[in-house]
Amino acid sequence: MSRILFNKSRGRKSRGQAVIEFALVLPILLLVLLGITEFGRAFWTLNVLTQAAREGARVAALGGNLEAVETRVEEVLNASRIDAASGGITLAGPNPLDPDQTVTVSVTSNFEVLSRQVLPITGTIPLTGTAVMRFEG
Repeated sequence: MSRILFNKSRGRKSRGQAVIEFALVLPILLLVLLGITEFGRAFWTLNVLTQAAREGARVAALGGNLEAVETRVEEVLNASRIDAASGGITLAGPNPLDPDQTVTVSVTSNFEVLSRQVLPITGTIPLTGTAVMRFEG
C-alpha cells in the first residue's frame, strides 16, 4: 500500500517538472518556428523576383523595349502580390561590342519581416532577383 502512495506522489512531482520545462523551452521553440517561417517567406519572395526577372529578360531578349519589360515584370509581381521597390526594375544590354550580346534584368523589392516584434530583425531587407539571357532580337 505504501508503494502505491509513493508512486502517486512521485508522478505529481514529475508532472510539475514537465510543466516548468515546457514553459522554459516554449519561447525558444516559438522563436525557431517564427524564424523558419520568415526564412521561408523570404526565400519564396526571392524566387518570385527571380522568375519576374526571367520573364522580363525573355521579353528583352526578343527585342522588347524597357516599357514592355517593366509591364511583364509587374504582371508577374502583381500576381504574387509583391511590390517592386522604387527603381527596382533595371535593364542592361544588349551591348553591341559584346560578342554574346546578353540582356540583364534585375528586380528589387523590400521584404518586410512580419514578426519583427518577436524576432531580432528590424526594418526591411532588400532582395534582388537577376536574370541574364542572350539577345535574339
